Amino acid sequence: MRQLDLFRDWRPPPAPLPAPPRTVRRDEAERAMDVALHVSPDPRKVYQIAVSHGFEAAAGRWYWLARGTVGRLISQGRALEVGARSAKARRPLDDAQERAVVAAALELGGVAYAAQACGVSESIVRTILRERGVDYPRASGRRQDAAAARVRVAEYMARRAA
Repeated sequence: MRQLDLFRDWRPPPAPLPAPPRTVRRDEAERAMDVALHVSPDPRKVYQIAVSHGFEAAAGRWYWLARGTVGRLISQGRALEVGARSAKARRPLDDAQERAVVAAALELGGVAYAAQACGVSESIVRTILRERGVDYPRASGRRQDAAAARVRVAEYMARRAA
């Protein structure tokens, strides 16, 4: 038997085998398929079906959505198609005040700022924006931006009061 030489007979260790491919968990695969199959419907289409066939038909057509979500889509579709809110909506604001709330939200750049400037709750501002088909403006969370927004709210309220 021959003695091994440390320098002449040395070979690097074999490369590790590649990791086996990660199997996709069944719930992840089902969730991905669910998202691909169940696309959020167009609010106008939901509104048209609700008007022609009723709420139950719309809720049955988009069965994977909660009933509240279908109702919100109907109100969004109504706002996009008709341009007005439902006659059943009970709010202390008239149409001109609602337009002012939407303008304030877009000008001030946040739902909370518009609610503070107009003297209504944030939920009313969100409902009005949703019914009119307007995306919620997102305010930054940085301190400097919040301070600047407070100044804008004060200026907006002063302009409204004058």
